[in-house]
Amino acid sequence: MKKQKVGIIGCGVIGSALAQAVAGQFARQARLSFLCDPNPEKAERLKYLLKNKSLPVVGLSKLIEASDIVVEAAAPPVAAEAAKQGLSQNKDVLIMSVGGLLNQVKDALKPSRGRLWIPSGAIAGIDALLAAREGGLRQVRLITRKPPLGLRGAPYFIERKFPPLEGRKEACVFKGSALEAVRGFPQNINVAAILSLAGLGPERTQVEIWTSKRYLSNQHEVILKGDFGEIRTLTQNVPSPGNPKTSLLAVCSAVATLRKILSNVRIGT
Repeated sequence: MKKQKVGIIGCGVIGSALAQAVAGQFARQARLSFLCDPNPEKAERLKYLLKNKSLPVVGLSKLIEASDIVVEAAAPPVAAEAAKQGLSQNKDVLIMSVGGLLNQVKDALKPSRGRLWIPSGAIAGIDALLAAREGGLRQVRLITRKPPLGLRGAPYFIERKFPPLEGRKEACVFKGSALEAVRGFPQNINVAAILSLAGLGPERTQVEIWTSKRYLSNQHEVILKGDFGEIRTLTQNVPSPGNPKTSLLAVCSAVATLRKILSNVRIGT
């Protein structure tokens, strides 16, 4: 069987994990063919890690044109462009920066023989949500708890003061729609975008973001209600060793999705 040519956009923690997976456990089905990153040092570091000095580092358009499977692990604006270009050329496109698709998804999903793949990321329950959408889904609510350091510097606080945190008390720093959450916290709340696309859409998906000095890691609680009943999931994430702002489960989810793309067996909804 012909090996699939994989191009990876973004050479950070998730991009590096996927590159290692392609070069290792998926070597029989795929070949890592191209890297793309606005920071040349990241790409060179990944090539060194892979012990592959000849691996081409190319621009976005060239990578998409020459790859069978396009993997985006860079940033929301890149995600939108990768999806648009990739699907227009009938590629399989795996998107990690899902927030970039909320305003672009209709354009991205124009008729194409390509496929758009969106991993579950750092939360549990996406399979149940997809099933619930077929069974009278009425409410999707996300309650995220993050340490203060993971939220400071978000665009949401450009015009707002970060709330004072007293002792071990919790503070709700945001309450609104997923669309508003993704705009205000583009690097922090990717899970809200995933829930939006799988469920009721970005304007009807409710999001709360809480913080406290006693929070040591990210926690995501998902509540689904509808004719099917009620579903609650709670995910307590462990940070990735390579980047404390990235959950290890998100990295694993990306690798698992790539496995699904390359496999004849698909388990789950």
